[in-house]
Amino acid sequence: MEYQLDTREYRCPLPLLMTKNAVNTLAPNDVLTVWLAAESDIEDFRLFCEAQQLFIDVEDQAQRILKIKKKYE
Repeated sequence: MEYQLDTREYRCPLPLLMTKNAVNTLAPNDVLTVWLAAESDIEDFRLFCEAQQLFIDVEDQAQRILKIKKKYE
């Protein structure tokens, strides 16, 4: 399934915390699309995904849209 999370109205660290909570509900192979505010650092999300063993794809750098996918367990 594909889920969406719009964090553009929030400031750090809330977008990362909201993403962490949303990722915890994903099943393997689910995709979470996250929209970030200009103030959010994409690198923080890359580091989080690396630590959690998640796939991350920066779909649109200018619009700050990320796709996060949970790996198979």
